[in-house]
Amino acid sequence: MSLMVRFLSVLPLLLQLNEVDGTERVKGQWKADACVCNVNTTQWDFPAQMFEGVSQHVQSCGDFLGKMQAQMLLTEEKMPQINATVGNITERLHAFEYLKSSGLYQSLHLRQLSQELEDLERDISSTHRSNPTAKTKSLTQEITKVRGDVTTMQKNNMFNLEAVRENLRSLRNNLETCKTIQPGFTSTCSHRLMKNISSPLVTKLSPYGKSYPAGSWGRETNPASPETYWVQPLISGNKHGNVVRRYRSYEDFMGSRDAQDVAVAPSHATANAIQGPGSLLYGEAFFYQCHNVRELCRYDLHTQATVRRLLPGAGFNNEFPYCYYSCRDWTDIDFSADETGLWVIYATKESHGNVVLSLLDTESLNITHTWSTRLFKKSVTNTFMVCGVLYATRYDSRYREVVFYAFDTASGREVNTLALPLEKVGDGVANLHYNPADHRLYMYNDNYLLAYEAYF
Repeated sequence: MSLMVRFLSVLPLLLQLNEVDGTERVKGQWKADACVCNVNTTQWDFPAQMFEGVSQHVQSCGDFLGKMQAQMLLTEEKMPQINATVGNITERLHAFEYLKSSGLYQSLHLRQLSQELEDLERDISSTHRSNPTAKTKSLTQEITKVRGDVTTMQKNNMFNLEAVRENLRSLRNNLETCKTIQPGFTSTCSHRLMKNISSPLVTKLSPYGKSYPAGSWGRETNPASPETYWVQPLISGNKHGNVVRRYRSYEDFMGSRDAQDVAVAPSHATANAIQGPGSLLYGEAFFYQCHNVRELCRYDLHTQATVRRLLPGAGFNNEFPYCYYSCRDWTDIDFSADETGLWVIYATKESHGNVVLSLLDTESLNITHTWSTRLFKKSVTNTFMVCGVLYATRYDSRYREVVFYAFDTASGREVNTLALPLEKVGDGVANLHYNPADHRLYMYNDNYLLAYEAYF
């Protein structure tokens, strides 16, 4: 309650005190030639305590009004300075408005776009010379048309930069497909898209109990490597880890016996420690994001050697995590594997936070090919690769996710109308990936380890 309100609340009491006229009529009795009566004189006692309280309120109101008056005077004194500052900023902004209206701002972006176009022209020409196909010939014709469009834009001072950027993104993706998919290529992935996902075939509490709700698990994803199962929990605020628990067989894993703990780093706070739940076991090497940097780590289970490689421009430390219903911390960089090989899924500022997927050399961690999508990474709960197709999930309820999106690297086609249900036992999905060895999906779901059959 403000001081003024408190003062007004005692005002009726002051008025009541002022209305007392000092008289009172009482009944008396005649005794011994005298009139005897009882008179209560307490109503005429001066209310000293009440008066003191009211006086304090009045004094406080006076002080408050004095401060308000001082602030008003100070504001009036500063207004000319504030007006001058605003006027100066407005005047300075006129120069930028001139640049924009004169087309110079667009010209800077157009120059940047022309450089991207030259790089793409050079790559397409090189690919066509080394491996001429109908597809590379078509790309050559398309890039020539884009060059003509850009020249017309420059000549007529008409700009549609976003349309050209989208065209270049599509051409770049098609070029990557030409480099990756060789003529006559056939595989079990000819059907391309998944049609359904089973109910959980495995539902098991983590061997670490309910202490670590974030982490990853699965089966060795390289079909040529021995069948092993692994679990990697995150500690330190569900962010870091350094131990991978391995099981030699499915029976050992289900029975939680004969486990082997492998330390990929001396502790969870050292340079080669694990960050985030996007880890994966592929070809008897453990792949993960390196501690607190935008770098990829590969730990060889046999030689115990670690290879590190920078992932240029990738967001990290919750810059572009999986979100949708609620953000899942430390999920900026995510490994995935399929019949094509080993992938890393991430986002960059250059891609405006949209998902980027890169195919990796499994020994050196060098990027061999990269595709860009129009899928905003913070709009999904998780992603995974199957047969060269990127899938994305979103939250439906506490007990269900939905696979709603697919991007085919072979055709560049994007679909966001899928509706494949994915059952779960809790809200949070820390890790979700596909295994080409058994065609199953593996999920780390709030301390529970789940596995599903994928149908095509």
